[in-house]
Amino acid sequence: MMASDTNESQLAFISEQVQICMLPSLNADLDEVQTLPVHFEAYHSMLEQELPKLYDLLQRNEDVLLNNIAYPEIRAQLVLLLCELTASPTIYTLNGECEQLLQNANELLRKLSPFWRNAEENLIFKYYEKKLHKDCWKRQLGAVHGYVRYLEHRHINNIQMPTQLLTFSLAVGLNVRESFQSEYKQLGVRILTLILKDGQLNVQGVIYENVFRDVQSMESIGATICNWDCLCLCLDHFIELDSFPWNQCDDMLERLIQNVSLASSTEMSISLMHFITKLGYYFAINKNEIQAVLTADLTEPNRMTDCLEVCASLNVCTNYRWAKSILQMLVLASEKLLGSVDAAAQVLVEMQRCYLVCVLPIPLQALHIHLREFYAKFVAVLMECISVHKDSKLLQKLTDQFVQIFIYQLKHGSTGKEGPCNLKNYLTALENLIPVIAK
Repeated sequence: MMASDTNESQLAFISEQVQICMLPSLNADLDEVQTLPVHFEAYHSMLEQELPKLYDLLQRNEDVLLNNIAYPEIRAQLVLLLCELTASPTIYTLNGECEQLLQNANELLRKLSPFWRNAEENLIFKYYEKKLHKDCWKRQLGAVHGYVRYLEHRHINNIQMPTQLLTFSLAVGLNVRESFQSEYKQLGVRILTLILKDGQLNVQGVIYENVFRDVQSMESIGATICNWDCLCLCLDHFIELDSFPWNQCDDMLERLIQNVSLASSTEMSISLMHFITKLGYYFAINKNEIQAVLTADLTEPNRMTDCLEVCASLNVCTNYRWAKSILQMLVLASEKLLGSVDAAAQVLVEMQRCYLVCVLPIPLQALHIHLREFYAKFVAVLMECISVHKDSKLLQKLTDQFVQIFIYQLKHGSTGKEGPCNLKNYLTALENLIPVIAK
């Protein structure tokens, strides 16, 4: 038998193995049945048997697969399978005992990437176009998860999306996002985020409106972060078009502040406060400088001093409008300081950054009415926090830092020679707290 015949036989066998390993379609739409991990046990057993055979075949035929331009169908099939296998998180993912099988799949996908040509891309597109059309995706879990993985892999490897793929992705993203299941809403948002990152289509308005509809939901931290990251990317695109999104920014801040107050978990509150801080310096001229000082460990010597100076120079009108609401939010969220030591420390760190950006730069003359009530309530909780966690040096340090921020604000936050007279007593009281905290 000639070598070419052997190759054809081997490649035909590879094609069969790929088809065997693809996740079968559901028998009913996602909306109509409850899918659980246990439903995929037979599929997992099959993969444990068949994937090693496929990997062995691929290893023996690697040179032909990678270097012979005549086999785009096989390469396209492999990409589809590998994207399906390595998509994450999914309900059908192989468990931890099969980690090596997934590592091999990721490695194979990496090897194949340089060999994607127009022929392979067209075949892949036609496959997804068929599987993800309208409501078809609701039975095609492998295809919908694999598609997101495919787009993410392209983005990581700087493979720009052609217009046809972009417009199709927009339709799929908006369609999948309409699912009532949060897992698939998040998948839709991930697709929309990748479209924004690609940067070719002027669709940020459509994406913003669709994603913002669901930000009141806080079912999972992952989905929440995904939504707000996507919305922030929308703002970036508005800016690039010289359309300053003041209204969108205000809407986002209003919802974020409400959600922090409603969030039941510490992790959720921290995640949401992070985005409030981000929006607080979003329109700043020295945005990169602020980002740099905020990412530093502010408990290290001189870091806080640098941060105070940079943040105090901020002059963003948005913060004036929301300062009162942010102060009230911090007071409401301060109850989370009485939980575990680790949780309290994380909350305090995020609160500090939020305060430094959104409150510290505002002149005392515009803020003093709200600060009096805030100091009285918030400082009381800070002192209760270090009393509850009296053995934690870190919380003691963070509390001391917060009080030092207040003192700095009262000393340097006035636009005139003297600050508002109704805050002078607070400065003295806060300075007297420093030795108490240190005990």
